[in-house]
Amino acid sequence: MGEELIGVKNSALSLILDCDNLKELEELKLQFLGRSGKLTLLLKELPKLPLEKRGEIGRLANEVKKTIEETISQAQEKLSNQNSQNKIDIDTTIPGIKPDIGHLHPMTQVLYEVVDIFKRIGFQVADGPEIETDYYNFEALNIPKDHPSRDTQQTLYVDTRNSRIAAGETLLRTQTSNMQGRIMEKIKPPFRIIVPGKVFRYEQVDVSHGFEFQQFEGFAVDENIKMTDLFGVIEYFFKKFFGEKTKVRFVCHNFPFVEPGAEAYISCNVCKGKGCTFCKNSGWVEILGAGMIHPNVLRNVNIDPNKYHGFAFGVGLSRLATLRYQMDDLRLLTNPDMRILEQF
Repeated sequence: MGEELIGVKNSALSLILDCDNLKELEELKLQFLGRSGKLTLLLKELPKLPLEKRGEIGRLANEVKKTIEETISQAQEKLSNQNSQNKIDIDTTIPGIKPDIGHLHPMTQVLYEVVDIFKRIGFQVADGPEIETDYYNFEALNIPKDHPSRDTQQTLYVDTRNSRIAAGETLLRTQTSNMQGRIMEKIKPPFRIIVPGKVFRYEQVDVSHGFEFQQFEGFAVDENIKMTDLFGVIEYFFKKFFGEKTKVRFVCHNFPFVEPGAEAYISCNVCKGKGCTFCKNSGWVEILGAGMIHPNVLRNVNIDPNKYHGFAFGVGLSRLATLRYQMDDLRLLTNPDMRILEQF
């Protein structure tokens, strides 16, 4: 039995010295000194020993038990000291640090509101490619080959050298109107669609223009659609978006894909009509181009222009955002300065 006691002691000391956390140490204590512990079970066997051996084995058992208890106590103290040194005192009375929580960019906020307004009057939302073909961006929209908008000083063409694509056939879309042909080829009237997205133009960047900006196209095709329906939809939208006191006016304009065509102006929301750099001191801001869809556009997508009529309009989302938040420079929307973005 003496050898068994020595074996238990050596095993216990080895495990205790290798232990690196208090929970495991407590488990070792139960393993050797608990009611069903290895040492405890051996001690219960003492009464079965011959009388002449009980004294010697008893003294050895007490030494083993004392050694294990002292080793456990020392290990507990050592681990407790280590934990207290690693522990960081926290002053719960100090105010916490508020984490930075992201939020939607002002352009995204404007886009969601625009979509919501048009959904109320039955418009569906579509999306399309930013890299477009000449056909959908120009040809299908009745824009002639010699139109100024096709010039390289107006449109950004993709370099297709060393490919099977002919030069000038692929470009960055200049308008979300490119989706008119794509959508009208696939669905039959009646329909009402808006197409938000990014467009690209070769333009001089200033406070109210950019070479890359957000736009959305709206168009509807049905029987007996008139110009007054177009004006009603546009005025409804601007009054819902900017407020009922917003003034809207229309002037005649020529676009190849509409006939007749018009431009819409609203009272400048930045200067309240007094005149500023954004509205070029006129008090009015050009906000969209619109008109009745040209019969040739309908014929290009196999819609009978004698039976169906439609209207279309294109609005600059970037311009809407600057007016909504009364910015005097369109470029602020793409400025990564957090002092600007945190205001929204």
